[in-house]
Amino acid sequence: MRADAGTIVEELSHLLDDADIETDPEKIGPRLKDNSWLSPVLAEHISSMVDSSGPSMNVIALITPTSVDQLSACVSILAAAETPMIMLGAGTTNFGQTVPLDGGVVISTHHLNEILSIDEGSITVQPGVTAGRIEKAARETGQALPVITTTHAVATAAGWICGGHVGLGSSTWGSIWDGNVLGAKVLTIGEEPEEIVLDQSTVELVLHAYGTTGALTEITMTLVPASDWVELVVTHPDFDAAAEFVTALSRQRSLRLRVAAAQDPPLTRAFTALSDIVSPTDALTLVIVEETQVDDVEAQVTATGGKMTPWRGLGAEGRPTLEFMVYGHRMLWVKKLFADSAFLHCYLDQTHPLAQTHALKEAWGDKVLVELKYMQSPYMADRFGSGIDEPLPAALVCIVDGALDLEAVMASCDSLGILYQNPHTFFLDQKGLFADPARLRAFKDHADPKGLLNPGKFSPATV
Repeated sequence: MRADAGTIVEELSHLLDDADIETDPEKIGPRLKDNSWLSPVLAEHISSMVDSSGPSMNVIALITPTSVDQLSACVSILAAAETPMIMLGAGTTNFGQTVPLDGGVVISTHHLNEILSIDEGSITVQPGVTAGRIEKAARETGQALPVITTTHAVATAAGWICGGHVGLGSSTWGSIWDGNVLGAKVLTIGEEPEEIVLDQSTVELVLHAYGTTGALTEITMTLVPASDWVELVVTHPDFDAAAEFVTALSRQRSLRLRVAAAQDPPLTRAFTALSDIVSPTDALTLVIVEETQVDDVEAQVTATGGKMTPWRGLGAEGRPTLEFMVYGHRMLWVKKLFADSAFLHCYLDQTHPLAQTHALKEAWGDKVLVELKYMQSPYMADRFGSGIDEPLPAALVCIVDGALDLEAVMASCDSLGILYQNPHTFFLDQKGLFADPARLRAFKDHADPKGLLNPGKFSPATV
């Protein structure tokens, strides 16, 4: 039975400095916002929650422990009071991963931000360290993260591995499930929290699990030799030519790509920072490649009838880097052009990817706009691929009238055999990313037997 909110706050206040516990709903509310507004379905749901329960969505406190021991003591108090807990990083997630569906207490990892060790091939950090700090520390040793979120300036390590799964570098090194996370430590959720150590064979139990399967206290991530990256803006007269270019580029296994993402021509206008070098009728491709391999990219540009322009992001002109125009950031640019749009993460036939995009376009015309990139991800290929040894075509489909057409477009994908993950649900087991979501649920039952950690993120069928 849940204890009285005042009693819980009083007990927590004995552990925490005044600056590390916030109880004002008006100040808590803004800290709970992420990028759920990208989904018209989730945005409507969250708006309804705020209308009925206020800006804090029934969260009684936001706390910021300063050490793992203090975190453990807070968890003990909250578990004894049967109070829901939500672990929070920077709040940069896109689809409601940390939205508190049952009130409770939000636990920020902001102070748990130490880099614990750097070795050849790995780095171990606390959950609140930003990805940008990890990358900077790694580069001082000649290494780098193979895959990094585009929000690396603020996104935390735990926030990314619990809420994200791909990013810059996935074109070469895949997803968080492809050996890019080597281990973790988590606290169980009970009156006497215990530490569980996960190695590479078991760490998947916390990956993209929305922080439901234990309170992360330590993460070990893979490092690779650092590369010097070059950004290139490539244009083609139509999307088929751009897609042919990206396909040929992505199938060159020797290339080290951070991204190569081709845009349907109506999307080109969204990238206003590039308007002085691209025509609004062009099919635009954003490329980030290892510096020594620019000539290989240029050869493919020439072979497919395109044009290539080097881009000096964050250079003397203060222009944004292309890193801020791909993956999650790409959605932000497109939303400026199509405010009512929704997005669907689709995976195409590895042998003939364009046949499916053509069929989708025939059905929907320019009400559906496509971005095409590829991922070298054995895990994702096993979930969504065609069973051949080729990179996985990953199409980010923009549904222009998302609130009206989302369900119908998903039905079209079903009929055309286009596989997709559904980003418009809070439920982990309905996203399509997990071969066996029941395995995550079983680990949650072990680590969080009362179901207090980020409740509501598994559908009732798996509860």
